[in-house]
Amino acid sequence: MVRSDVQIGSRSTQTVFIVEQNRNLSWRQSKWLFLFLAACIATVSLYFASLGAWLVLPFTGLEILLVGGAIYAQSCCAHRKQIIRVDQTQVEIDEPPHRNALKSFPKAWSKVIQIRDSRGWYPSRLLIGSHGEFVEIGKYLIDDEREQLAHQLRCAIEGA
Repeated sequence: MVRSDVQIGSRSTQTVFIVEQNRNLSWRQSKWLFLFLAACIATVSLYFASLGAWLVLPFTGLEILLVGGAIYAQSCCAHRKQIIRVDQTQVEIDEPPHRNALKSFPKAWSKVIQIRDSRGWYPSRLLIGSHGEFVEIGKYLIDDEREQLAHQLRCAIEGA
């Protein structure tokens, strides 16, 4: 999912693109899903424990921890995003959760390159950069969204 915004300040115009995954669940919904699954798992294990199979109880705790860890990991991965700022002189690419991930390129020398697989087996790659240093953007977008983002970035950088 790509959102773009033009910010007009007192000195210059800045275009901001926010590239993020299309996530289905919010953090709150993920917590409710975990609680629901944990309750279902606990109910089944308590039923078997009441029949005398008490050995399922330690494995129930392990299963609940495993499900919770998987939901947490998925939720952390789903909230990644890239922020691309294009102003009068520079193109900046930032990935907020990571420190030292801010890359900056001079606007006059910046290129937007889209690499397509000749056989069509693999998704295309979108690179932006200059002077031999490039950063891949939109890794988690589908090809149509990546192509639309490439067009919007070219228009913002070249001023067309």
